[in-house]
Amino acid sequence: MQALGKFAKLRHNRTVTNGLGQRMAPALKTLPVSHLNFDPENPRLPERVDGEDAAAVTDFFLLECNLIELMMSIAEQGYFHGEPLLVVPDANGDTHTVVEGNRRLASLKLLTEEISPHSMERAVAKILVEAKEKPTDVPCLIFNAREEVLKYLGYRHITGIKEWDALAKARYLAQLRTKVVAADHAEAHRILAKEIGSKSNAVAKILTGYNLLNYAKDEGILRELKLEAEDVPFSLLTTAIGWSSIAEFIGLDGTGDVDLSTVKKAETRDFFLWAFHKIDGYKTRIGDSRNFKVFARVVEFPAAIEALRKGASLEEADILAEGPLQAIRINIGKAISAIEHSQTSIALADGLTDDDLAASTRLRKLAAALEGSIKSNLEIEND
Repeated sequence: MQALGKFAKLRHNRTVTNGLGQRMAPALKTLPVSHLNFDPENPRLPERVDGEDAAAVTDFFLLECNLIELMMSIAEQGYFHGEPLLVVPDANGDTHTVVEGNRRLASLKLLTEEISPHSMERAVAKILVEAKEKPTDVPCLIFNAREEVLKYLGYRHITGIKEWDALAKARYLAQLRTKVVAADHAEAHRILAKEIGSKSNAVAKILTGYNLLNYAKDEGILRELKLEAEDVPFSLLTTAIGWSSIAEFIGLDGTGDVDLSTVKKAETRDFFLWAFHKIDGYKTRIGDSRNFKVFARVVEFPAAIEALRKGASLEEADILAEGPLQAIRINIGKAISAIEHSQTSIALADGLTDDDLAASTRLRKLAAALEGSIKSNLEIEND
């Protein structure tokens, strides 16, 4: 209830100014659908989609954002006037750009047949045939400037009732950050946090993660690993840099290091490789977010890091992170357990060969050699 109250306050208090500097509320008007344009800076659009290409934007919404369901609703019931599109005037003075409501705009442009789909053509055609409503004019809330809409949207989509995904939030914050004038990053983060109803350290972490993702892109790391920005689960990225040892390994001075002034390219590549590159398209070296605790311990030990670089699993590297003595004890324990399981299975096994005998002989010799090494080590320590 508290969240909705703050959202309502933001919604009704957002104002713009006229040329005389007087405060004035955004104007509510009905505008033709044909005079409305998609927002090329829409944070929900992945980088692979050209925001200037209306057909490409529409196809993205069809394939990724359940547009058919929304089209069916509008075609059956008409446009709900309680949800005006949020727009800003274009430079030509004749059209407007929809900053909020691009999915609804795509539905409207398909229903009015202003845009022909390149995906899901049959589904769209069926809706057009059966449509009871094809709105050509819709209510719009007109703001003077894009930054005013961004401020309005911040609470709604980041901490309010209609959330974006983590990467869209980051793109939005990066856009809004360019509009903030502050003495330093810390002040800017406080201002942004107040705008969106969040905490300054959370804002800092999101922006640092977003800048790190862009760094990986600009340095060719994503390309080398055959990753797109959208392939990187952004919430996992920010979770990872929340561990101080992981941040230090990459070269970050904490989660508020938005400038990445000491970031290390090789270590950043290692991190993206282990955390986000899927082996055989299935699973990453680190695995899910629960394993970042283990990874945070591993990156504190050079021997464990080197083992990962040579292809060791996270579990194997973690053994080295415990130190040589503990690693020996853990490995001996695992070997004993494996041999005991093999011994109990002998009675059930058919088809053992001379190769199996040779392997067990080698195992016996290795065990004897290890025993000799431990005895020698103890004799040296006792002298």
